[in-house]
Amino acid sequence: MMLSRIADAMFWIGRYVERADQTARILDVKLQSITEDTPEDFAEACRDVYQIFGVERTDDSDHSVQRVLDRLLTDRGNPSSVAGALFTARENARGVREVLSTEVWESLNTTTLGLPRGVRPSRMHGAFQFAKDRCAVVNGLVDSSMTRDEAWLFLRIGQLLERVDMLARNLQDHDLEDSSSGATVTLLRSCSAHEAYIRSYRGRVRSARAIEFLLLDSIFPRSAVHCLGEIEEALETLAKLHGNSFDRLGAAEPGRRIVGRALASLRFRSLDDIVENFDEEMEQLQMVTGAVTRALGTTYFHPAH
Repeated sequence: MMLSRIADAMFWIGRYVERADQTARILDVKLQSITEDTPEDFAEACRDVYQIFGVERTDDSDHSVQRVLDRLLTDRGNPSSVAGALFTARENARGVREVLSTEVWESLNTTTLGLPRGVRPSRMHGAFQFAKDRCAVVNGLVDSSMTRDEAWLFLRIGQLLERVDMLARNLQDHDLEDSSSGATVTLLRSCSAHEAYIRSYRGRVRSARAIEFLLLDSIFPRSAVHCLGEIEEALETLAKLHGNSFDRLGAAEPGRRIVGRALASLRFRSLDDIVENFDEEMEQLQMVTGAVTRALGTTYFHPAH
């Protein structure tokens, strides 16, 4: 049976690599939009970007594209920035090299060392592309060079939970009242879903359909339903490996119960019902990822003896 410290580290490697990837994707689209469209309220546009990532306290000096880049792209001390997330992932990987393939470790190490320490707005797209490409290489090597054992399962669960959390944050930031194709395309692009959406619907971009696609599409790998379904399967496999599929009363372990309820809530309700209190629904989805993380801690990472 895997040591709890290894399970914990693998889980957070998955989360932090995904966080770096998603942060780069969202910032690439959002900051490009700000610089090209020059919104009337520039400070408010920057505040909106910070809000996606949970940065609530900002002052006037923070409301520039350069400052957003400094805080959310290159700040190695901030685990929510692209560089900070990747450095934290590498630190976790350093302690569990025995369960990572050499290729994964070397790729993650190369990625963190190759990140720039400062990026100007004129060169930000290249920096975001580098981060996205390198995260794709790391994830590809995880899939192609690691056996599907417990270590891989914990990493995969971390990756998927972070993907759901970032999707919910991105959707929460979206103005539902703005049904223009421009705003909807921006949302889809920041979720890396524009091309997949076009292939699925083969028509004009519509706001309601985009929300439905991002939340409920069963075969798009970044949709909330798809990710939660994959998490549920991975948790079930882990439970069987540990012999704790059900407790003495016949109930599934806490993490699976939380994911199962969230999945059922999305699958078996109408889109109109979900959108009615959309901000609260997305807040709840973020709370689900936190609750599952705590449940994993109790069950696997820091179990009571």
